[in-house]
This record gives sequence, structure tokens and C-alpha cells, in this order.
Amino acid sequence: MNEKLDILQCLIENRAFASSASALALKLGYNGKMTIYRLMKGETRESKVNEVWQKIMDCFYLSETGLTNLAGIFAGAKELADLTFPYMNHNHPEWVKQLVLALVHDSYDYFPPKFQREVAPELKDLKADSPDVFWGIVTMLYIRGNAIDVYQGDVLKQASRIIRVLTDWLHGWFPENASAYIASAYLLNLPNTSNLWSILFKCILIFRYYTEPDFKNQAIQCAQLPFKRKRSYWHTPGSPYALGSEVWLLIKQNYERGANGFYVALRLKAGKDIQTFTLRDVLSFIFWTIDKEDDPPILQVLRHRGVAHEQCYYTYSHDEERQELHLEANPETGNLFDIPETLQMINMGHPNNKNEKIWTRILSAWDEKSGYSVFQQAQEMLSGRIILEDYKLIDILVSRTSYTLFVDRQGKTVQYQLPLDAYDFLSKINPSQQVLFTKHTTDDEIYVIWSEFGYEIKLSEFIQVK
Repeated sequence: MNEKLDILQCLIENRAFASSASALALKLGYNGKMTIYRLMKGETRESKVNEVWQKIMDCFYLSETGLTNLAGIFAGAKELADLTFPYMNHNHPEWVKQLVLALVHDSYDYFPPKFQREVAPELKDLKADSPDVFWGIVTMLYIRGNAIDVYQGDVLKQASRIIRVLTDWLHGWFPENASAYIASAYLLNLPNTSNLWSILFKCILIFRYYTEPDFKNQAIQCAQLPFKRKRSYWHTPGSPYALGSEVWLLIKQNYERGANGFYVALRLKAGKDIQTFTLRDVLSFIFWTIDKEDDPPILQVLRHRGVAHEQCYYTYSHDEERQELHLEANPETGNLFDIPETLQMINMGHPNNKNEKIWTRILSAWDEKSGYSVFQQAQEMLSGRIILEDYKLIDILVSRTSYTLFVDRQGKTVQYQLPLDAYDFLSKINPSQQVLFTKHTTDDEIYVIWSEFGYEIKLSEFIQVK
């Protein structure tokens, strides 16, 4: 009991979930504030402590480890503030930014020798072993250093300001990390930022997206892939092929993992002949895993256009025998993309009836002739990037001082060179990793992209070697 009580008192005292004890009591469904006040004074039974503990986990979707980590963030932030704030020049307008920069890059040269000797190694270990706690502490140092009260005024606006500032800083320090920038824009637009915990949660994700190259793959592990086929076609049950008929193509995106990922969903409309299907829309389907037996299965659907996006949610059920996906839109978000309530997979391997045989024959022919080009068009719509086929990579050379790309441009070999010290990641990139050349629809600039990490650099930053 003592450990749970200490953690709860810490979370309530730091206003993790609400602006006050009475506001938290209301969120947890208590008629009055006395339960929380007694808990803060330590004047409550163990059964009541366990009850509040469970209510907080249920209300804010946190595990026991999550609650423990959150208490560790508040305790760690207080301790680290006492250790670092006195050494900062508070008259300098960017002292908080410099402190965050030091923590991001493990750069403690300007701190006293004792700090470098005793504290810095512990911080590096904490970042490696418990990154959520470490980045939560960094976020709290930013909030405390700027004397921000997240509950003063509109919490959503406060969250937006904090996330925008931290994203701008990180984007300035890691400008090549395009996938992190897109993720930050997405997190900024997520609703329900109603308390300090939700702000910390989003900021922790942003720090990890920017500082951990493989984090985007880890983040998708909580999604599942319920359909076995890598590519599958779906339509409303029994709908025949005809001009204007609609069919959906779902393509797995699983980052080379077998049990997690998402689907790119192409909405296709049949044209005037069997070789023509028009791409009407491109969406992302994310089937979230179920944490508890009584939780409903959730499908999140997103429409991306570069960093801009729209989203809505559905509960779903999958009838494996009939190969049907049944959807019910969340009333709060509605059926934003007008997806049919039932989609049935077309059995391309063993068609069940004459109608399915017709669809199978037509779609197989279309897929062989046009499938790749339409999927490439869909990817460009999702990312806002057009792959440039006339930039063909021949070779990559990494020397002690430079990173050089050898590119075939209309039959001529052109060398593009960049100093290794221009970006930290260049010296760590394996020359065998995929490099693409794309044009962004937002600024019409050509970019060099390392798709595995989501890094990108404008080609104009490279020196063209003559």
C-alpha cells in the first residue's frame, strides 16, 4: 500500500491528471472531493487506495508501470532541476533551450566536474534504459524552466505551444528527420489534450521520434495485421463488376515484422473498360490491439496529405469464415470517409462464384498491367513526395570527410557530395541502405531520402562535383 499511496500522492500533488484534487475526484466519478483529500493526507484504507489506483488506470488508459514511470518523471524532474538550474544563466533568454540541448546531445562540458563525473553517466544510463522517464523529465524541465502552468487558460492551447516549441527546436537540431516532423504534426492535431499527462505523453513520443532512428518501427508494434494476404481486394458483398463499381485494395505495411503494422487502402473505381480503374482515395487503416478483454476492437482510418491529415474511428468485427469486415463509425468522428459498413474480401485464389471469378480475372489483369504505377501514385498522395525515376543511383562512397552519391542523369554520371560533419547521421549510415530521390509537392524541391530512417536532405545542399 505504501508504494501505491506514495505514487498517487505524487501524481495528485503534481496535478498529472487534473488542475486540482477536486477536479480529479470529479473525473474519477466521486461525488465529492473527500476521497482524494483523505488519500493526500494518508488517512484512507488500503482498499480505497487500490480503488483510486484502478480508477486512474481505467480513466487515463495507463498501466501500473505507466503510473510508476509518471511518478518517476515528477520526482526526477524535481531532482534534476535542483542539480541543473543553479548552473544556468537565467538572464540569457535561451537558457532553457540550452539545457534541453545539453540533455538531448549528452553534452555536459559546461557543467561542474562533479556533475560530469557523477550525474552525467546516470543521465545517459536513464536515457538508454528508461527513455520514457528521461524524456518526460526533459519535458518537465522545459515546463518548469519557463514557469508554465498548463492549466492556466486553455489546456489545448498550452499543449500546442509546448509541442510547437519543442518540435521547432528538435527540427532545427535534426532537420534531416522528416518522419519525426510528420509524426509531430500528427500528434499536435490529436484531440483530448486535457491534462499534464497527455502533454507529457505527446512530448515523450516527439523526443523519441527525433532521437531514436528505429522508434517509428517500435511505435507501430501496438497495431495488428488481421488479414493474412499482403495484398487483398475488397468490395461490398455480392456487388458485380460494372462501370463505376468500387473496389478496395489493402496492402500490408509491416516494416518486416509479422505481427504489427498497418494497411494502405486504395479506393478504386472501375472505368470504361476492364483495364481502367481510377484511384479515388488513399487511406491508412490501423487496427489497434486490444489491451483488455472488454475493450472493443478499434480501426483508426487516416487520410494523409504530407503533414496534413484527417482521421476517424470505427469499431469493427471480422467474420473469418465469410471473409467480411463489419464497421461501425464512432459517433464522435462519424463516417468521415464514407466507407461501406461491410466489406468482403474477394477470394483471388479460389473464387467462390461466377461474380467473384469475373472480379478475379479483371483485377488480376489490371494488377499485372497497372497495379504498381497506381500504388506509386497512392504513395505520392500519402507522402506528398514524387519519386524521380530519372535520378538513378549508381554507387555511394563514404570517406573520412565526405558522403558522395554517384547518380546516372540521362546517361551521364554526376557526383553529389556532402561533408560528413554537415549531419551527424551521415557517418553512421550504411552505404548499402536504400536512397531515393524525390520531389516534394509542397515546395517543389528535390530531396535525397533515406527511407528506412525517414531522413531527408535537400539535394541543393550537396555540392555537385565536376
